[in-house]
Amino acid sequence: MKKKTNYPYEYTSSELGKFFGISIKGIEYYEKKKLVKPERVGKNKQRRFNLKETYRIFMARYLRQAGFDISETLEILNSSNKEKSLNSYEELLQNLQFKRKHLEAVIEVMNHNLALLEMAKKKQPKFELIKSPIFKRLFLREMNGPHQSNEKQTEEYCQWNMLLPISNASLRYKKADILKKNSCIEPEMDMIITKNYFKEFGLKVSERVEEVPSTICLHTVLIGNAQDIERKIWFNSVRKELKKRKFLLNGDIITALLLVLDNEKTQIRYDEAWIPVIKLR
Repeated sequence: MKKKTNYPYEYTSSELGKFFGISIKGIEYYEKKKLVKPERVGKNKQRRFNLKETYRIFMARYLRQAGFDISETLEILNSSNKEKSLNSYEELLQNLQFKRKHLEAVIEVMNHNLALLEMAKKKQPKFELIKSPIFKRLFLREMNGPHQSNEKQTEEYCQWNMLLPISNASLRYKKADILKKNSCIEPEMDMIITKNYFKEFGLKVSERVEEVPSTICLHTVLIGNAQDIERKIWFNSVRKELKKRKFLLNGDIITALLLVLDNEKTQIRYDEAWIPVIKLR
């Protein structure tokens, strides 16, 4: 160590690297990004860090690991404005709180989906009678129709997609189409999210967003060839269950995509499904 007038401590890159648990390359990166400006000494122009620069490395790591990016970190380190720095801290805290809320929601959704997929391992599909959640549904297009969107709608799609898997791809099968005698049906392609999450994450109502009210449903996982989603064969297990329980279809069927598995011959698709029902009199 070498004493200096203003800052009595001086360190090499190697010493600071060991102290902070980072490589010399990492320290060089901080210098490249102008987070620190060490002195150069001797014939080999070796880096020497006084106490001021040591503090800057510590604070750079502190701020980066808290979640600030490089430009924000540099701005705080170079600022003498306490109020501005506090505002930066408050903004970061808000962002972290949002990320935590998002992560907690993802964990809840994925736990739910995992439980459904575990249940779907059984050969016989399980049906339970439940009251469905209240959904918000964003219309995308008819299955075989064009995808039309303007700038505003594209921004809306992006907002919904940013929330995957809290939001999800959905198919809507209209009751009238399902009751027709023909073997093919044309579902509507949508995205869905529960009303609670719609509100919690600040999604907005628009002419393409519709609320799906809660109703008594048969709840299950549909499993089959992904190419069959436009054919009534996709609902074979549902028809059997309706007949067995003496239920009638009482509205549009809503699904949410859980998983698609590829193999050499086909894609196996797993969809959570809500089938509105009423007891046959």
